[in-house]
Amino acid sequence: MKKLIGSLALAAMIVAVAPKAALAQGVPIKGTFTAAATVTPNTGNVAFCGGTPLDLAVEAHGAGYSTLGALSLSLQKTIAVSGAMHGCLDLTAPNGDTLSAIYDGTEGTPNANNFIVDATGTLTFTGGTGRFLGASGSAHFTAVFRRGTPVIAFYSVAGTVSPHGDQ
Repeated sequence: MKKLIGSLALAAMIVAVAPKAALAQGVPIKGTFTAAATVTPNTGNVAFCGGTPLDLAVEAHGAGYSTLGALSLSLQKTIAVSGAMHGCLDLTAPNGDTLSAIYDGTEGTPNANNFIVDATGTLTFTGGTGRFLGASGSAHFTAVFRRGTPVIAFYSVAGTVSPHGDQ
């Protein structure tokens, strides 16, 4: 037990005195998330995060766990009939700190079981609040969507995030 406490104390000291350049490389973010979404025709021509209005408007909420800890997920996006997706994503820690990202991706066609299994894309981190203030970086995501009401989504995310815009 003493060795574990000593190792943790040493690791904390190394991080505390590490040069800013070493921390600028960013930290890995890996996680999985589950979300439920509503999908409606985009009759109001809404667009999110500087995108153009696409055919369908989507609002999703969920939760998951990552190397940054537990995070809830809030997503607003639009989807084209062709499968292109664009929107805004916020990941929120239990203490209220948020990590914001632009969401870009493509969804494939449904399989025989009404699942879309080949959705992929990129999250581009654009800042946040608290410990994520000024964050930058990116992550790749893969997703499976079960079509229906509500749509159920399963995401796997992997990338790098630099807190305070150090990247």
